[in-house]
Amino acid sequence: MDLGSFAEGPLLWIVFLLLLTGAAARLVFFGIKIISSPKGEQMGWGFTMPIFGRFLLPFHKAIAKKPLYAVIRYVFHLCLFIVPIWLGGHISLWEESRLGWAWSSISDKLADWMTLVVIVIAVFFLSRRLFWSEARAGTSWTDFVVIVIAGLPFLTGWFLTHGTLDKVAFFGDNMRLIHVLSGEAMILMAVFLFCRTRLNPSRCTGCASCELSCPTGTIESKDQGTARIFNYSHYQCICCGACVNTCPENAAELRHEISPRQFFQILPKQEIRSVELKPCQKCGALFVPEPLFEKINRTFTDDYLHFCPNCRKANVVDLYRRMAPWIKKQSAPSQNAK
Repeated sequence: MDLGSFAEGPLLWIVFLLLLTGAAARLVFFGIKIISSPKGEQMGWGFTMPIFGRFLLPFHKAIAKKPLYAVIRYVFHLCLFIVPIWLGGHISLWEESRLGWAWSSISDKLADWMTLVVIVIAVFFLSRRLFWSEARAGTSWTDFVVIVIAGLPFLTGWFLTHGTLDKVAFFGDNMRLIHVLSGEAMILMAVFLFCRTRLNPSRCTGCASCELSCPTGTIESKDQGTARIFNYSHYQCICCGACVNTCPENAAELRHEISPRQFFQILPKQEIRSVELKPCQKCGALFVPEPLFEKINRTFTDDYLHFCPNCRKANVVDLYRRMAPWIKKQSAPSQNAK
């Protein structure tokens, strides 16, 4: 058996089996995390079932912040999903297989346009991460790998169906094999691909607005020692973008990440951010994240900012007098009249 026959035969079935097994396992793991979460235990099925619906059909709340970019991402993912399943050439292969399955296909012209859309958007994503400093600052090597693997089957599929590189001997003889292998690589990537929340350390102030807005409770913070620790579970996340939408510093991001290791990390949450807490100058209690205090202190420089809420309450009268000195001026004439 040559490599081409192996790639289109046993290897393809193994890849599809891994995809189905991985998808089923991830759905089960997601259910376990949602049901066992504090919100799930408290609210029961009234909370769990809608969350399952949002997990299968995610709606990105951050569309209000970046509407054009969000629409581009939606179009990219729709084409990424529709073309491989409803392309006539792929359906004919299923029909000729031992399963004998067949369903209606999209037109070849529409498939060509959607393929071009995927290729153009993939190039846009790569260029954005290479040449835009803001996007490049938070980019890792896996971001490039994800984009390349996602776009390569469409690029090779275009070359295969249109004979673009047939004059080059190597590509003319092996383009079908390259297309099949790149498609199998994309399927394998989908098994271990996670869309995770990241908190940009250069922007995050530790305010915990992401925790308050998260509908599933996947982001949680705990003050431990002198630091505030943010923990996160990828199996509890529905990629809704609530954290991105609510973050006042634009520090929360949803990024794709390939990780076979995380596939098996079901129950424990992982630390995604840690910020030091500032002590009160009067009593020494830790009461505010350092980055958040520094941001506020750039606008307000009152000494009371260095005190915890309890110490501020104990000195509230003095605070009022310092913030509203006009009270003394109004009270002075009434005292003289008496």
